[in-house]
Amino acid sequence: MGYISGFFLLVALVSLFDGLTAEMRQGATTLDLLRDGEIVISGPSALKNPVTSDLGHAFSPKDAPLQFELDGFYTGYWFGNGMWRGKIMSNRDAEPGEYHLRVFFKGAAGQGAQNYDLRVFEDAAGMRAASFSHIRRYLDLNPFILAAITGIFGFMLGVATYCFGRRYLSFLGQLGLSEIYHSKRHDGQYFVYCLVNPGPFTPKPGNVRMVLAPDGTQIGEARAEKLHKNKLMLTMLDDSGVPPGSLVCIAPPMVHGTKADGEKE
Repeated sequence: MGYISGFFLLVALVSLFDGLTAEMRQGATTLDLLRDGEIVISGPSALKNPVTSDLGHAFSPKDAPLQFELDGFYTGYWFGNGMWRGKIMSNRDAEPGEYHLRVFFKGAAGQGAQNYDLRVFEDAAGMRAASFSHIRRYLDLNPFILAAITGIFGFMLGVATYCFGRRYLSFLGQLGLSEIYHSKRHDGQYFVYCLVNPGPFTPKPGNVRMVLAPDGTQIGEARAEKLHKNKLMLTMLDDSGVPPGSLVCIAPPMVHGTKADGEKE
């Protein structure tokens, strides 16, 4: 389940990156709309108390098959400054291509006009093919929505994996066992590593413990070497390898009522 969580998070990261790079490549002032479609735009107000007649607009070329309609003025959400909102509409018979819109306030000296580059497409397939986003172009999906969905799934699966993992390790600890999470061969010796919480049964350097296969059968013995930050390193006493999911008996075996390696009860 951890691998699945990692996969979803990776997809979310790639989708977010794809969406952000597409936005940067296209630019905030380049807008796409379909023939016979419309798109909402907004911008800052250059006047303190503007009226409808204060806002002007001009298309390029002048006979562009587009229309601009002002919806009104409002107060900005972030800083409370004046804003305007309008929409651009494409005619039903608009010729696909690139057009330009200039929005300005009459009599606002020193206030730069707002310029928009408009790309009109005949259908959704053409708009998708011209998208700067690879995900939108090939999968017809919004990369930001895909990032949000896969990110939530990945996070939830990650939390579930963490909770189940802690419960599993706690259950093994109650049985006096610990799962081997790593093994390696070095200088002719075979080392295994497992997680151990310090306690009365924590093996000391030199103590020997049984190593069990995932099905519970004994596959060998290992000698404790060192414990560092709850990570116990052991050396296998024989040259046999350990399959994934193998266990180490942390609790010492009992022989005639005493610990097998001389530890006090």
